[in-house]
Amino acid sequence: MVSSDRLGPGETGEIKAVMQTKGKKGLVTKTVQVRTNDPEHPLTILKLKARIQDPFHQDIGSSTTLFSDPCRTCHVERGIGKMGTVLFRADCIMCHRRGKKAGSIADMRKLPRKDLRKIISFGKEGTMMPGFASVAGGPLTDQQINSLVRYIKNR
Repeated sequence: MVSSDRLGPGETGEIKAVMQTKGKKGLVTKTVQVRTNDPEHPLTILKLKARIQDPFHQDIGSSTTLFSDPCRTCHVERGIGKMGTVLFRADCIMCHRRGKKAGSIADMRKLPRKDLRKIISFGKEGTMMPGFASVAGGPLTDQQINSLVRYIKNR
């Protein structure tokens, strides 16, 4: 919606646009076409970008929230007793697939094994990645962490 359908030279106006976000997440782009009688610029396309966060994840206070209800249902319980590929697909892929904020498998594969093991075990400062090792308050055993490192490095 525009504030006026006619503007004189040098006048300004306002364009209001509404973006429907229901069912969308991640980076969403909307374009708005502005048609004018300016012979040099008869059409201007405005691109509006918004990062939509799903309602389940908008109020996460800290990374360790993942280990509490209701988050643990998706980030812990699916992987109980699992190893390697199955564990990664159960608990990790939702954050580490392409296009998400967390590092992709390709990026993680570039890390030395000891660094990868340390990040999975104790988390990564400045990110939402918590320490998943049981000694750090997480749900994973050393064997499970080693199986994730093998899976990531051999992928």
